[in-house]
Amino acid sequence: MNSNNKHAQPFIMVLSVTVILIVLSLFNTKWNLFGFETKKIEPIADILSKAALKKAPLPDFIVNDSIIAKDSTAVALRKVDPANILDFENDSTSALAHFFNALNKTSKEKHKTRIAYFGDSMIEGDLISQDLRSNMQENYGGYGVGFVPITSIVSGFRTSVIHSFGDWTTYNLLENAPANHTLGISGYSFVPGTMGQVDTTDVTSGSWVKYIAANKKHIDKFYEAKLIYGKGNEGNYVVINGRRYFLNGANVVNQISIKSANPMQSIHAKFQCKTSMDIFGFSMESDSGVFVDNFSFRGNSGLPISKVTQAVYSGTNNCLGYDLIILEYGLNAVSPNVTDFSWYERGMNNVIKHIKASFPNTSILLVSVGDKSYRKDGEYQTDPSVPILVEVQKRMAKDNKIAFWSLYDAMGGYGSMVKWVEGDTAFANRDYTHFNFKGARKAGKLLYDKLMSEYKDYNKAQLKN
Repeated sequence: MNSNNKHAQPFIMVLSVTVILIVLSLFNTKWNLFGFETKKIEPIADILSKAALKKAPLPDFIVNDSIIAKDSTAVALRKVDPANILDFENDSTSALAHFFNALNKTSKEKHKTRIAYFGDSMIEGDLISQDLRSNMQENYGGYGVGFVPITSIVSGFRTSVIHSFGDWTTYNLLENAPANHTLGISGYSFVPGTMGQVDTTDVTSGSWVKYIAANKKHIDKFYEAKLIYGKGNEGNYVVINGRRYFLNGANVVNQISIKSANPMQSIHAKFQCKTSMDIFGFSMESDSGVFVDNFSFRGNSGLPISKVTQAVYSGTNNCLGYDLIILEYGLNAVSPNVTDFSWYERGMNNVIKHIKASFPNTSILLVSVGDKSYRKDGEYQTDPSVPILVEVQKRMAKDNKIAFWSLYDAMGGYGSMVKWVEGDTAFANRDYTHFNFKGARKAGKLLYDKLMSEYKDYNKAQLKN
């Protein structure tokens, strides 16, 4: 056989298949038979969709809104950039006043300011929250990664702490936990294995967890470790870095605090329990600065977090002291066929009321769903339910008089996810839904900048009053 013909065969086959597919794309190959639906053959859809995206103007889903300026010299309504934080508190203060006052105190003296960042898979692995933490600690001080649960399904993915563990039973808010166990602030309860007899001279056996500080600025060391746990028993112990402590707390949420004058880089804990009990997690911190705790939960629309009782939320708050609660949900509620989110609005209004009752003196910021794309007619475009939900979430914030930030608008609005995925620098994954590390860093910095802008405006207004 002629060697030239042999090498040409693969090229001829590929060319032939390509020509056939292009010819078929000129006809309607989309049909439905017995419930089975085919898709239109579009071999160059990706090329066409990118070209169309560059040429076509983006639809305008931005709704003009107005708020009353907090400047006492101005009483007129002012137009608001939809990417700014909107403050829906209607008196002369601010929905973020508690957080801003705590930050003022931290900037002047030894004081802790703490943020709880609740969200779905968008913040999984400490994404966005780790970048908010980094910016906060760079400017306002603080050492330590904050609260980390006992176990995690993304411990290998998270880069802000080196986390390992063994021999735990886990319950969570998307399952029916036994009546004798209580879910912690993260929506999880971690139960150590029990033993018939505890040997008080043994510091090596038992369910275990280990945290090693990541080699990153501000979180590479800490000076205090807090164990947060549920109701205890006289026969239960924990050995932390070789030292034994009773787990006999009588409250719904209890803590053991370990402080050191010298920096610590790791925590190694062994739980030796005769009876079953709930362990929630450790917090690694210092005596002052800003701390951001990540409470991510994959597949969570936000509605289930009301399963965590007010007693647990307020009890954890008594131990850690939160100044700002951030709620970022909605990703698991959007769908191209959904146009009515009244069910979600009712549910999340109840969630916000539950959070406000549990953290009565804490500022709350509701973060909208980000842009999300799906493929339609061969091209990726914004899921039509996303801008609808953003407006619903804005209304939730207004009705509950809390602060609101549109991540969707901050990304760039309609069509922005496609740009974040397909731009010269990729900021999101090919699922056209989730940020990668670069995108999360960008989103975290956007949030930080907007918070600081509001913070400066708040302090200016206070000087005038």
